[in-house]
Amino acid sequence: MYQDVRLRLTKLFTTVLSVLLAVLLGVCFYFSARQQFSLQLSSFTSQSYTVSESISEQTVLTSRWLAAHEENAGFRIYLWDNGTELFHNSDHASRILPEYAHYLSEPTAGHTLQPQEKTNGVSIGRHGILPEVLCYQKQLVKNDSILQILFLQSLKPLYARVGSSLLLYLALFLVSLCLLALFCWYFTGRLLQPLLASQESQNRFISSVSHELRTPLAVILSNASACEKASPAEQKSFFQVIAREGAQMSDMLEQLLTLSRADSHGLVLGIEETDLQTLLLETYENFLPLAADNGHLLSIRLPESELPLCPCDSGRIRQVCHILLHNALSYTPGGSTVLLFIAEGSYEKEIAIGVQDNGGGIPDEEKEKIFDRFYRVKSNSPNAGNEKGHHGLGLAVAKEIAASHRGTLTVSDAPGGGALFLVTLPLTQE
Repeated sequence: MYQDVRLRLTKLFTTVLSVLLAVLLGVCFYFSARQQFSLQLSSFTSQSYTVSESISEQTVLTSRWLAAHEENAGFRIYLWDNGTELFHNSDHASRILPEYAHYLSEPTAGHTLQPQEKTNGVSIGRHGILPEVLCYQKQLVKNDSILQILFLQSLKPLYARVGSSLLLYLALFLVSLCLLALFCWYFTGRLLQPLLASQESQNRFISSVSHELRTPLAVILSNASACEKASPAEQKSFFQVIAREGAQMSDMLEQLLTLSRADSHGLVLGIEETDLQTLLLETYENFLPLAADNGHLLSIRLPESELPLCPCDSGRIRQVCHILLHNALSYTPGGSTVLLFIAEGSYEKEIAIGVQDNGGGIPDEEKEKIFDRFYRVKSNSPNAGNEKGHHGLGLAVAKEIAASHRGTLTVSDAPGGGALFLVTLPLTQE
């Protein structure tokens, strides 16, 4: 499907860009052809005028003189003296080309031309759709005689140059079309890369959820099956296992729901002015029994001066503290010290909540990965606490909650060893 979407987008982008390129090249070609025609017209007008002035100054005209000027100027010159064509029986007369023939009538009225249009004093003879020749007429009165001059220049060489330009533009268009197709293929690949990564992440997420749910479901089903044959005294232990596994599944589903809401920007916060010192003290007291059961020393550090109230969702921030403390007590060896503290942040614009332990710490290469969903650090300590009940979602949930408060959740090495998780919350939600 990915390749099919990429191919369709490539065709779409290539088609749109090729049409724009064709229009652009067409406009450039049109103005280029117009400019070449204008230059041809200007050159023909100037040269015709110059030669006609030179003819008016001549006392003797010869066919050789006319041929020399024709060769230099690139056009044909025809003369009539009182309606009689000069040099009619000479070599000059034999040079009447076929493309000029239908512009010339009988020798006695050679100055009469076919219908034409005027451009800057020059007639443009038409034979079909496109102009065929440029015509310039001049009449001189000299020695009681009327001398009529006709200049004709074929536009075929101009059309040949325009045709060469057209082939060049077409070649440029084809080369550009190939480059555009390659660019669009590369661009759509880069464009779809985040979508592909998102799809792969979603597939991994679904696979991880399925794997995490399979284990407690298997335990629940096996214990439910065992209850059918067990005595009433034995059934109680089976029910306890079912209840424990069901509670773990409920907790994981609640975390998944929180992440889903955060992904869709639907995580609703009940922002209120909260005394975080009181919130931390209550959290500390709630975790004292768990810390004692696991053989940990849990302590709390509060500032001597009273901190300002923090606008936040107290329930969500309490959830973050629970996640961090539960991880610290679960992933550090028995007898470790866990510290819960709160302090005023930089420039008195934020409050920082921290959980610090003196366990084995977190390797640098895993410090970013631990916030990924379903990622869990494997403890190498033989005295590490029990990791059962951790699905690798807690830190991801905590980070999303902190981000929804426009705060941050970071991890670093604690002084003297261990890990330090720090949550920063702004003191204003503006």
